[in-house]
Amino acid sequence: MAVETSLSKLQKQVDKLEKENLKLRDLLEERKAKQKSAEKSLKHYKDNIEKIINEAVKKATMEMMKELNKLREENEHLKRILNHDSSNTGIPTSKTKIGEEKRIPNSREKSDKPKGGQIGHKKSKLEKFKDEEITDTYTYEIANPICKECGGKLNLIGKRCKDDFDIEIRLMKRRNEFCIYECSCCHKEIKVPIPDKLKEDNQYGSNAQAIALSLVNEGYVSFKRTRELISGFTGGEMTMSEGYIAKLQKRCYEKLKEFDNNLHQEILKQKVINWDDTTISINGKQSCLRFYGNEKLKYYKAHEKKDKAGIDEDGILKYLSEDTVVVHDHNKVNYNEDYEFTNAECCVHLIRDLRELNDCLPREWIENLINLLVDTNNKRKEYIDKSILQFDCEVSDKVIEEYDKLVKQAREINLSDFNQYYGKDERTMIKRLEDYKENYLLWILRFDIPFSNNLSERALRGSKTKMKVSGQFANIQNAEYFARIKSYIETCKCYDVNPHTALIRLIEDNPYTLEELKIN
Repeated sequence: MAVETSLSKLQKQVDKLEKENLKLRDLLEERKAKQKSAEKSLKHYKDNIEKIINEAVKKATMEMMKELNKLREENEHLKRILNHDSSNTGIPTSKTKIGEEKRIPNSREKSDKPKGGQIGHKKSKLEKFKDEEITDTYTYEIANPICKECGGKLNLIGKRCKDDFDIEIRLMKRRNEFCIYECSCCHKEIKVPIPDKLKEDNQYGSNAQAIALSLVNEGYVSFKRTRELISGFTGGEMTMSEGYIAKLQKRCYEKLKEFDNNLHQEILKQKVINWDDTTISINGKQSCLRFYGNEKLKYYKAHEKKDKAGIDEDGILKYLSEDTVVVHDHNKVNYNEDYEFTNAECCVHLIRDLRELNDCLPREWIENLINLLVDTNNKRKEYIDKSILQFDCEVSDKVIEEYDKLVKQAREINLSDFNQYYGKDERTMIKRLEDYKENYLLWILRFDIPFSNNLSERALRGSKTKMKVSGQFANIQNAEYFARIKSYIETCKCYDVNPHTALIRLIEDNPYTLEELKIN
């Protein structure tokens, strides 16, 4: 039994060793196979080492170039943003960065003519006064008329004359006397009436008040500096308070109520109206000054907010019929269903937006469209100079056909070559050109429609100057006073009436009327 047990144990050990031996054989075969595969791979690498390295380098280079191109595009994108200014965007020139040249948009074409007076043009200069025009004479003479050469006495034998045209502010302290009479029969006392402008014991005269109003509303000077300037003009003797100047503004605003109403009604009768609005500051808050008008009528309104409610409160756009054309700078509020008038878009603003897009994403279709608009407008000017009031159908149809062709081309380019930075902007511009085609091209069909809305731009430019000089309006009332007085001054200027003259008439309760301006 003991022997069998020993044999049994030995057999188990043998079986175990055989199993381990089989495993080792399998492992050996596996290692041999791997070695063979490794040798095969090694041989492959040895035979193709240059090709493998080149492919690896090419792959790495492609990734680097891709990243480099991405960085270049981003760099160009940022550079284009830095190049945005008033010539290719709506950024005002007042926001030009310190150290950078201010670029003021100018639609006039540069000529080869030299600066200054042109050959053949009459020289403009002050003419010598006539003897009857002379108000003052100053004689320059030698204090001790002795000849320096021989010591003899100098005898006066004639004079040379040179005139100068100057201004002298003479302070007037005028006393107005109003006679009192008594009837010799009934002894009734008759007094010459005193006008309202002289109701106080002492007051500022019409000219002094007009100067203050001119400085505030035409010079855009603050109340404080107006007081300081007038004090300086008069040697410190006339010192209007800021409160008085503010009261003067309010008084003139009230006197112009009838003029304002008449101007409002006259605007509603016009067949073509330009309008625009701009941001002003009222007590530290962004507010709005709005303009409506044309070459002969200028109407301003001020509001605390720049919204449709203010437009409706002005009572202009909502009362216009479809026969009236309103020219504007792509103000989408104009397309509200509450309004019936016909919209005409400003092509100068369109060209500015196209140039901004072209600076960021150069496209041939943009250049071609800009040239089409500019060239057609130049041709229209030639027609107008010749008193031709419209294009032939062939001319206008050809322009519209070319416009459609360029917009279609733009759509195809945008789809086939979509830019990751400006593709959406280009698509938006194309949709705008499609949706507002008739509004942008109305000036081609009607020569009474202006090519641009620059009239409104010029009308509102002064308010930007006022913001830079005066800073802001203290409250909405002061802004409304300024707007109404500005309407009066600018409309008078349209009829060649000097602002100072117009203000004196206003102060003396006899402002110009629209009927009087038209007759004159």
